[in-house]
Amino acid sequence: MKLHAVVLASVLSVQPAIVIHAFTAGLDGVGAASAVRLSVDRDASIGGPALTIDYPAPTGDPAGRDVRCAAQNQNWSPGKAIEFQARPDHPLRMSLSFIDRNGVVYTAWSDLKGGEWQTVRIPFVEIRPNPYFQPPGAKTGAPMDVSDVKFVAFAPQDTSAGRLQIGPLVVSMQ
Repeated sequence: MKLHAVVLASVLSVQPAIVIHAFTAGLDGVGAASAVRLSVDRDASIGGPALTIDYPAPTGDPAGRDVRCAAQNQNWSPGKAIEFQARPDHPLRMSLSFIDRNGVVYTAWSDLKGGEWQTVRIPFVEIRPNPYFQPPGAKTGAPMDVSDVKFVAFAPQDTSAGRLQIGPLVVSMQ
């Protein structure tokens, strides 16, 4: 599986992609609740920096384990999907969310295997408005508009504490 991660990293470096967040500036633009511990280190198995998230068990705060990354490039219009590498220490379901130009929260969930780097690819055509939360003023009937996305947020959706590593987030053109 390590070879697959390195191959994907190589492909993404030559394939056109829009960088959402690359973690090259450490934790600049990355935030989380105080109980969540964050660090960025280079990981040879993905060929670059990786964000490490040590998260606590869930509490009463539904956003208590969310990690938010500012979008380095905010216009994702030419893209087809969000892609990144992920490695949780144990199997988990992970959510990834963003707010489009219309103020609508879009969320997708991915089931991850524990202990190995894996590719997560979330095509825009498969992402739906979040069924649990929409901010006031969201234009929920409008088509998704990814021409001005300020950040992405993700969180473990399991019932225990753990560790999750995330490689650079990109918008793939394919």
